[in-house]
Amino acid sequence: MKFDPPSLAVLYLEERAKLRRRYMRRGLSTEAAADLVQEAFMRLSMASLEGMKSPKAYLYRVADNLFVDEIRNLGRSRAVFPDHAQLDEEAPDLRPSVEAALIAREEEQALDQALADLPPRCREVVRLHKFEGLSYVEISQKMGVSRNTVMVHMVKGLG
Repeated sequence: MKFDPPSLAVLYLEERAKLRRRYMRRGLSTEAAADLVQEAFMRLSMASLEGMKSPKAYLYRVADNLFVDEIRNLGRSRAVFPDHAQLDEEAPDLRPSVEAALIAREEEQALDQALADLPPRCREVVRLHKFEGLSYVEISQKMGVSRNTVMVHMVKGLG
């Protein structure tokens, strides 16, 4: 059984721009993205729907496989990365809202104050672990204290 043409048309109208942006965000040029979208829908139109629960999920699986094949064909060093101006106007604005920026600034100030209120060694342990990603063992070696002392400082710092 082939894909029903009216259903395919509806799915095409709903998903083509999303797929194209998805490909472009992954590094394909506008033309290459459009070609892969067309190829994905062509393969969907040729698929048998018997037992298929979600043509949309199938479409995205095909699209992902086509992308992998395209990257293999291009070679990673030759992939074309788009200029942001090429992205569709429909792409969501990922910048934080004014409210989110204010909340983030307030949270950052509260964190700075909380760290400033800690004793110096405790503050240093928390900074090394949480902001520099050092393990307790690495911190103990760097500061010349036991691992248990590092753990005690972390408990105090996070408590």
